[in-house]
This record gives sequence, C-alpha cells and structure tokens, in this order.
Amino acid sequence: MHDCGRTHLHGTDDPAGHMCQLAAQEIPDALTLRLSLNYETSPSLQEAATVNYEWQFDVVWENFPFLLSGVGTTVGLAILSMLAGGVLGMAVALARISRLRILRVPAYCYTELFRTTPIVVQIMWVYWVLPILAGVTLSGFHTGLVALSLNVAAFMAEIYRAGIMSINRGQTEASLALGMTSSQMMRRIIIPQAITRMIPPMGTMWVSLFKDTAIISAIGVTELMFQAQYLAVDTYRPLEIFTVTAVIYFVITYPQSLGVNFLYKKFRTQE
Repeated sequence: MHDCGRTHLHGTDDPAGHMCQLAAQEIPDALTLRLSLNYETSPSLQEAATVNYEWQFDVVWENFPFLLSGVGTTVGLAILSMLAGGVLGMAVALARISRLRILRVPAYCYTELFRTTPIVVQIMWVYWVLPILAGVTLSGFHTGLVALSLNVAAFMAEIYRAGIMSINRGQTEASLALGMTSSQMMRRIIIPQAITRMIPPMGTMWVSLFKDTAIISAIGVTELMFQAQYLAVDTYRPLEIFTVTAVIYFVITYPQSLGVNFLYKKFRTQE
C-alpha cells in the first residue's frame, strides 16, 4: 500500500502520494460534513438515529482485509517508538540525576516540554516545522516514529528516574564505601533493583502508546484509524466501521492490559 506521508514540503511529483495527502486532509472533514448535512436535512435519518438504526455490517466484512491492512503499520509504529523511546528515555533519566547542571537542566526542559504539550501538536511540529527549520523532510511514517519516540522518551525518563530514586540511599553509600565507581554502582546495584519497580508503569506506557498511534492518521499514515476513516467516507457507514475498529483495538490491546496487570501484581508482591 502506498505510504501516504508527505515526501516533499511544497508538493510531490508522485500522483499517488498527492492523492493520499489530500485524503489525509479531507477525510475527517468530509466525514463530519456528510454526517451533519445528511442528519440535519433528512427526517428519516433523524428518526433512524433515535429510533431504529439499521446496522449493515456486511459493508465492513466486504472491506475487512483493507481495514486490517493498517494493523501492521500500527503495531510496527508502536514497537519501534517504544524501543527508541526506551533507549532515549534512559539517557535522559541519567542526565536528570547527574551532578552536572549542564546535563540536568536540558534534560529537565526536554521532559517537561514533551510531557506538558499535546502529542498531536508535537506530531504536526515535526511534520511541518522541522523541514523549515532544519531542512529535513520526513515521510508520514517517519514523522510519526520521531514524534512518538520523543514523547515516549520523556515519560520513560521519569519512570526510570523514579525507579532509580526509589532505591534506598543506604545502598548507594554502601556501594561507594566498597570502592565501586558511580557507573559500577548503577549497573550492579541500583538499576537491577529499580527495574522491578519500573516494569509495571512501563507496561502501562506501552498500552497507552499503542492507542496513541491512531493520532498519526492525521498526517496520512495508512495505519488502522486512517483505513477506518477512509472506509467510513467511502461507504457512508461510519457507525459500523468505527464500531469494528474499536473492537479490533480492544482485541489487540486487552491481552496486553492483562499482562500489565499481571506484572504489577507480581512485582508488587516481591517488594
């Protein structure tokens, strides 16, 4: 399937890419406008919406492979963002607890910036502003990957930092008294213990990230939500399309949520 991300800031020579970009901009507005106009001007639709709406899921089943084609992008984007955000988050967390002010201050500003601004704003900034400031133009998928990774890293940094700071200070002093360097103390004593306290919130972060990938549909990435929006406009059956889409998200996410609950109970018992 064609990548609907923008390949050039001021246009593209690829007709398919141009069509996908237009679709990304027009689908949400077109869907809202059509539903609003049809509902307001048709008494039969008003009556159906309040009394006896006829569900037609056959439209969904006919286009089910097309809808599912976005699942791979959703899962892949979530996994890559979590991995990149986890690695970057550890670096930021270590900078936050560093004795060097030159490391602490930028790390603090970074985490607060990305934790206190909407993720959709971050995505749009990377998509539209980064090419202007840095001359770097990313596809829709890579824009989503960068924005989500930066957002996840900010939250993961706080999870790491909280886990590390929760370890009794006496263990730090004992490690240093035994002649360990700071890096040896972190690797051998602090981080192994802190990991058990980090895993439950990390699991929660993962489940949240998986759902947040739906926001990437705003820039034309052909993930699950984008496919659902496209079908909703094309078939005029948004209720059925989005109902099934919600079920798909639930089926994929619920087992992960159960796993997070299991980890939480397991490691809470061990503390």
